Amino acid sequence: MKIVLAALLVGLLVATGHGYQVKPRNYNQTVQQLQEEYVRLEEDFRREFQIWKITGVKTPHFREMLEAWKFTEDQRRKELEDLPVPMEGTLCGLCRSVVGQLMEQRQQGASREDLFATAYELCTTLQIQEPDVCQGVIELNIDFFLFIFDDRPTVGADTVCAVVFQSNACILSDPEFINWSVNVNPRSTPITGSKHFPNARGPNDIKIVHITDLHYDPLYLVGHNAVCNRPACCRSDQGIPENPLERAGKWGDYRDCDSPWDAVDDVIEHVAAHHSDAAYIYHTGDIIDHGVWETSIPHNIQSMNRVYNKLAEKFPNKPVYNIIGNHEAHPTNVFAPSTVTQQQFSMEWLYSYSADMWSRWLPQATQNTIRHGGYYTTLVRPGFRVIGLNNQDCYTFNWWILWKPDYLSNQMQWLHDVLLQAEQNNEKVHILAHIPYSSSGSTFRICQREFRRIVERFYDTISGQFNGHTHRDEFNVFYSRENPAHAINVAWNGGSTTAFSNINPNYIVYYVDPESYQVTDFESYIFNLTDANRFPERRPEWFQLYSFAKEFNMHNLSPMEADKMVKRLGTPSGRDELRRYWEFKVKQGDPSLEAGCDDDCLLNHLCQVVVSEMGDDVKCDELRATFFG
Repeated sequence: MKIVLAALLVGLLVATGHGYQVKPRNYNQTVQQLQEEYVRLEEDFRREFQIWKITGVKTPHFREMLEAWKFTEDQRRKELEDLPVPMEGTLCGLCRSVVGQLMEQRQQGASREDLFATAYELCTTLQIQEPDVCQGVIELNIDFFLFIFDDRPTVGADTVCAVVFQSNACILSDPEFINWSVNVNPRSTPITGSKHFPNARGPNDIKIVHITDLHYDPLYLVGHNAVCNRPACCRSDQGIPENPLERAGKWGDYRDCDSPWDAVDDVIEHVAAHHSDAAYIYHTGDIIDHGVWETSIPHNIQSMNRVYNKLAEKFPNKPVYNIIGNHEAHPTNVFAPSTVTQQQFSMEWLYSYSADMWSRWLPQATQNTIRHGGYYTTLVRPGFRVIGLNNQDCYTFNWWILWKPDYLSNQMQWLHDVLLQAEQNNEKVHILAHIPYSSSGSTFRICQREFRRIVERFYDTISGQFNGHTHRDEFNVFYSRENPAHAINVAWNGGSTTAFSNINPNYIVYYVDPESYQVTDFESYIFNLTDANRFPERRPEWFQLYSFAKEFNMHNLSPMEADKMVKRLGTPSGRDELRRYWEFKVKQGDPSLEAGCDDDCLLNHLCQVVVSEMGDDVKCDELRATFFG
C-alpha cells in the first residue's frame, strides 16, 4: 500500500510493506549535523503557522514553504522506507512542525472542527492525497488522536514522529517508550553456532499451504479506472477511462488495485484442487481492501464473511489457521488496547467476530485470548504447536502506541510464556504474524528489540515464522544478538494473492520436516497477470515459479543454510543468483521486471534479508564489504 504520510496530518493513510536502504557511509554524522537545521525549520514553520491561524492569511514565505513541501505524484505513492534516505530529515522536520502545531492548537482550546479544517487544508495544499481521501481518512482517525492527546498531553510531536518515521533523523528519547521490556527467562546454555538440522526435503514431509493478503475489493469493477491517483483504484465509482490501457482487467491489475472476487475465488479453488494433500492452511491476514478512507465495520464484516465462508467451503476437513491483518480493523491499522472500553474505540467487535469465525477450525481453549486480543495458541499434533499473533499493536501506524506504549509488552509476554511452556513440553512451534517483526519501517523498533530477545531465547523451540503484509515473496534471517555470526531463525513471507502493486499473485507451499518441524523447502506458485487478462474468459494458468532449495542449491532451509546462501549472494560471483532472488521476490511482475533493479537496489534487497532490528546494521555492513569485491 502506498505511503500518504499518515503521521503528518492526524493519521492520514497507512503504509504497507517494508523496504530497506543501505545507509551512506557518513549517514550518522550527516544527520547529526542537520539536527540544528531541523530545529530552525520547525521554528520557522511554527511562526508562519501561527500568523496564518491568527490572521487567516498565509504570508508569501509560508506559501513558499508549503509549495516546496508539496508531494509529487511519485513521492506520494512510495513507501516511507522507499523514499530517498536524504529525505528522512526533511520529512521528520515537516512531521514535527505540522503535528506540533496541531497539538498546540488543541492545547489552546481548538475544537474538533478547527483541527479538522486545518488538517484538511494542509493535506490538500501539500497534495498528500486527493481531497476526498484527505477528508475520509481524517474523519475516521481524528477522534482517536484527540482522545490520546487530550489524555496524554505530555506526549510531544518529537515522540509522535519518532515512533512513525523510525530513523536516526527522528530520535526517540522518551524513556516511557524505550524502557519497557519483556521478562525473559534466562537461557541455560549459550548459542555456539548457527542453527541447523540434517534432513533434506523428503517424501514424508508435512505440506503446508500459505495464503496471505487477499485484499478482496467488493467495489472492483472490470474496465474501470486503474489510474485513479488514490490508494485504491479499479473501483465502480471511479469511472471508465478513455484510454483502454488504464482499464481494470478481469483478474486484477498491476497498479494500485485490489482483487476482484473472481481472483479471490480462483486462488482458493486452485489450492483446494491442486494441493488436497496439504495438512494445514496458513492464512496470515489482510482480507480487506485498501479503500482506507471509507471503511466501516459492516463493510469489513461483509468481506470477511465471504472469504471465511469460502475457506470453510473448500477446506471443510482441513485446519485453517487464520490471523488478523492490519486492514481488518476499522479504521485501518488502529488497534486499541483491551483496557479501552469506549464503544467508538473498542476492538471487541473484531475480536469477537474472529473468535466466532475461527471456531470452525480452532478448539474452544483458544476463545479467551482471541476475544481478549485477537491472538491464540493451539497444539496441532503432539510435539507441534502453532501460535497466531495479532502484532498490529506494534504497527507504527497504530496510534494507540502513543497512548500507553508499555501495553505492547502484554502480548509479547504471553508469547514468551507460551514458548517457555512449549520448551518444557518438548514442543516445536510455528509463529504466524501478519507484519514481519523485521519490517524496519512498519514495526515499532522497541517491539523488534523485544521480539528478537524472545527469538534468541527460544530459537531452538521456534521452528519457523510465517508472515504476510509486504506482498513480496521474501524471507528474513535472525542472527544472535550476542554473537551475530550465528544464524538462529528464519521468517518466511507468503507474498500475496493480490497483484497490488506491480507483482503477480502467488501462494506458497512449504515442506516441513515431521520431526523438527523446520522448513526443508518451499515452492512458490504464481500466474502471469498480463496473460490472464489477455484471455479473461478462462481461468488463470497457475504454475510453479521455483523451488527455493533447488533454485539456490541448498540442502534444506535451515538458518545455517540460509546464512550460507546470503553470503554467497553478497559477492560479485553471486550477482546472477541475487538477481534471480529479486525477480522471485517481485514474483516476476511485468512492471517490476521492466523497471529493473541495479546493483544498489540489489544490495538493499539483500540487506533486508539480514536486518531484523532497526539500527542494527552489522550484517548489512558485512555484506556491503563483500558486495563489490
